[in-house]
Amino acid sequence: MDYLRTDEEQGEALKQWLKKNGLSLFVVIAISAGSVLGYKQWEQYKTNEQSDAAGLYQELIELSVINFADEGSDTDYDRMLSVFSSLRENHNSSNYAALGAGIVAAQAVEKADFDLAVSQLTFAESALDFSELKALVSLRLARIELELGESEAALKRIRSLPDEIFKGSAAELEGDILIALDQTIAAREVYLRARAMLTDAGLNTAIVDLKLSALPEG
Repeated sequence: MDYLRTDEEQGEALKQWLKKNGLSLFVVIAISAGSVLGYKQWEQYKTNEQSDAAGLYQELIELSVINFADEGSDTDYDRMLSVFSSLRENHNSSNYAALGAGIVAAQAVEKADFDLAVSQLTFAESALDFSELKALVSLRLARIELELGESEAALKRIRSLPDEIFKGSAAELEGDILIALDQTIAAREVYLRARAMLTDAGLNTAIVDLKLSALPEG
């Protein structure tokens, strides 16, 4: 489900939607935040931030490579939550904390702890300063709402996104939501719009094409 095709709409659809629904794409965003914020700005940001926050954030990134869906990962999961708790308590207003919340949310999904994932994404959405990352969080929240059966809330969220950000991916997700709401005619129109946007951005439309082909005729 490609949901991250921004104005690069992009980065290889940020790693092919990170192996299906990859909330863990926040890890990619976090690690490559330099490309989102601009290299010089990111370097200045790192210089100005306290080294403690940077260290805690780096540890979160290192812990994020663990598959927390595996049995025996509880100790590492607890360690991750402890590290993030320190980051939130001591650097709550920093972008480190907001990006760290996205990393924690990714791992919470692996643990099927959707309440934690939603709470951390909600925090990140309110705390992030950058519109692209805020939109990324909103997209993921809409996806979780859809997965939890809260389709109306997901539709409202996706339609509130700025038109110029993630527009192809947002349209595709809107189509998914409309399918869940049994609005197949509207879904077809939205999928067609998504395909056109992705084509204009030079991105692969295979997934949208499959969704269109699965719709009933008429």
